[in-house]
Amino acid sequence: MLHYTSKLMTYNIEATDGELGKIKELYFDDNKWQIRYAVVDTRKWLPGRKVLLSPASFVMVNELSENVEIEYDKEKVRNSPSLNEDSILTRDAENSLIDYYGWGRYWTGGVLGSAENSPLAIFKDPRSAEEIEAYDKNQQQMNTLDLQNLDQTIDLKVHGSDGKIGEIVDLIYDDEYWKIQYLVVRSTHFIEPKYHVYSVEDINSIEWLEQSIYVKDTVQALNENKIFDNKEEILNTIDSHS
Repeated sequence: MLHYTSKLMTYNIEATDGELGKIKELYFDDNKWQIRYAVVDTRKWLPGRKVLLSPASFVMVNELSENVEIEYDKEKVRNSPSLNEDSILTRDAENSLIDYYGWGRYWTGGVLGSAENSPLAIFKDPRSAEEIEAYDKNQQQMNTLDLQNLDQTIDLKVHGSDGKIGEIVDLIYDDEYWKIQYLVVRSTHFIEPKYHVYSVEDINSIEWLEQSIYVKDTVQALNENKIFDNKEEILNTIDSHS
């Protein structure tokens, strides 16, 4: 099913023995647009900790109770590699989490979290230990990530080839493969709130420093495209065509 990331950010994370906290941030890669981690706000339970969970650990998303069930108990999460609440996610930190939980390394071709060919499944990295070690050493030297977070994506300016179209107000993902499928853009060309929707396949380029995304569209052609009056209408339309 398709859902808004804004809705997911209101959900609780449920361990096998109780609630962990609410989702406070999402990390995704802007190459395949797959959600790689959810950051859980555990301030009351684990103050000062940044807790990251891969979608590979998610058992199910329950819309009625507005929570995400995971396969671990609280003790498993408590004993995970500690990341300071204000720390920046690095490749070293990722490797520590991956080794602890047994997730695959998505940057080597293994799948972490958002399974590309199978839903909510954990895949072991198919590469040999020597190949993984050699690749990791190279990555650790760079110590950089290709991950973006949801917070820095909302309000990005969206441009066509002939000018600004609007700003991103939400993203739409599927809960089977945890892939972001669509950008929801609030138009700047109407007095009343109006929305345009673009598939991530419509993206020409992203300039993160400029906080801009360029899509395969034009301002001139906007009136010829489907224009939505509200976000509920968007999901209904997409679902009816899927």
